[in-house]
Amino acid sequence: MSTSSPLDEQIALRSQEISTDAYAMSVGEVLSLYRDGELNLHPEFQRFFRWSEEQKSRLIESVLLGIPIPPIFVSQDSDGRWDVIDGLQRLSTIFELTGDLLDEEGKRKPPLPLLGTKYLPDLKGKTWGDRDASY
Repeated sequence: MSTSSPLDEQIALRSQEISTDAYAMSVGEVLSLYRDGELNLHPEFQRFFRWSEEQKSRLIESVLLGIPIPPIFVSQDSDGRWDVIDGLQRLSTIFELTGDLLDEEGKRKPPLPLLGTKYLPDLKGKTWGDRDASY
């Protein structure tokens, strides 16, 4: 005969209070959430912008080639805004590419100039506003 411990009871009770959902969203939809202030990139538990220019360019290469990237995990706060739990580097790279990323002081960073990559060497020097960029 097994008996429940206080911890088992806490887990059972608290797990009923948590709900999860999965949403498939486009980059444009996530960008709109960020622009509208509904997506918080830097809660206290996230590292702020650690990727190298090469890592950022490789992520954009993956997106452009249709290579799946890992899901982004968020938590909704009491005001309905989303705090990023996992995915800060990926999202900040995309927002930096478009010239929408705000730094720690709330200043807009310039659009990310890309490096040439293994599969897309012609990305070198491209930025979001380039007229000849087809992405």
